Parts: sequence; C-alpha cells; structure tokens
Amino acid sequence: MRLKRLPIRALAGMVFAVLAIVPNNLVRLTPVAFAQAGLPAAEVVWQHVGRVYLNPNTGKAVWAGYVVQINGINSSLFNGTPSEATAYFTFSTDVLSLTPMRPNGDVALSLVSAGNFNIYYNSSPSGNWSDPATFSSGQLIATFTRKESLFPEFGPIAFHSLSESLLSSQRFTFNGKIYDFKQIVPNGITFAQFLSATPLTGVTDYSLAFAGFGTTMAVGGKD
Repeated sequence: MRLKRLPIRALAGMVFAVLAIVPNNLVRLTPVAFAQAGLPAAEVVWQHVGRVYLNPNTGKAVWAGYVVQINGINSSLFNGTPSEATAYFTFSTDVLSLTPMRPNGDVALSLVSAGNFNIYYNSSPSGNWSDPATFSSGQLIATFTRKESLFPEFGPIAFHSLSESLLSSQRFTFNGKIYDFKQIVPNGITFAQFLSATPLTGVTDYSLAFAGFGTTMAVGGKD
C-alpha cells in the first residue's frame, strides 16, 4: 500500500499539533547535562589559598594561587598530595594597583583598583610560588570583574571583602563531568579573604609576597 504524500502545509500543522500537547519540560531539552546547577545565595562556591605579589615602589600587585574545593565537585582537586604544585584549578588577577589612603588610627587603608580575576583548569598542574605566571596557565574557564574596593590592614592580619560579577565562562570537563560557572554562579561571587602582614620573599617584578587564603560565596539573583 502506497502512502499519500502530504502537502508541506499539512505536515507543519501536524507538528504544531504534537508540540501543543507535549509537556514543556520535554520540549525544552538542553543539549548538555551539567554536573552542577546554580548555587543558592550566600552558599560557599570555593575555597582558595594564594599570595599577593607586591612591588612596594609602584604599588602594583598580583593576587595568585590555587583552589582547594569547589562546591559540587566531590573528588579531589589535586594530582597527588594537596599543594600549589598539584592543584588542577588555579587563579590570578590582572596587574592591580594599591593606592594608600590616610590611616584610621592604627588601621592602614588602601584602595584596590578595578579589574579582572581569572580561574584556570590545568590538566597537568605546575603551580610554583616562585613564578606567579604558573597560576595563569591551562584552560581559562571563568573571568570575573571587580570594582574598586577597600583593603584594610590591622596588626598582623589584612582582610579583603568584595563582590565580583561573572564576565565570561567556558565549559570544562573534570573527571568525566561537564561544568560551567555560568550555571554555578550566574550572578557572581563575594570574596572573603585574609592575608598575613608578614612579608615573604617575592619575585623579580614584585620584591614582596604575602600569604593568604579565603572563600567565595554565591551572589543571589534579583528575584
């Protein structure tokens, strides 16, 4: 038995009729199944360890280091014993400027310039505190942008808190699962960071370094 060829207009009508009765959640299929969805506001996104590399003559600095834990990734983020040398995920700011302000009593104050913060995934970790550039190698997976912020120092500890918006992100695969910071923190992150005021030996362009650590939290949406 030969089937009659239906006119294009009739075929289109049949398609629209089928779509009208299919549930929305079946029609709106996404081509990629992400391993992590958006985090609730104020939930921890990641924890990190880093160093500020400072040129005391110019006020230029770079904040670089590695990520210890990412919310939603349950496996180790290290290729071996946890350290800067084995961390799969690293970060670095652009070259920023620290502008001294008039102190408030015994609290030293500086302004941190606006700029960008980058996260990298490196399948062959090679972080080295003696070379800040090693923390900005591999696949760039997210860029956050910051506004000018306050950097206070009190005694042996400095504290830096600021929010940053997600400027761009790129999908990455880790342990067979797909992740994208656009899915995890579409509205950006808020940093809470602590740094020691005890100077360490720096590198060629930045004669001083200061050890630090911190955490980030998810920024909520407008709703």
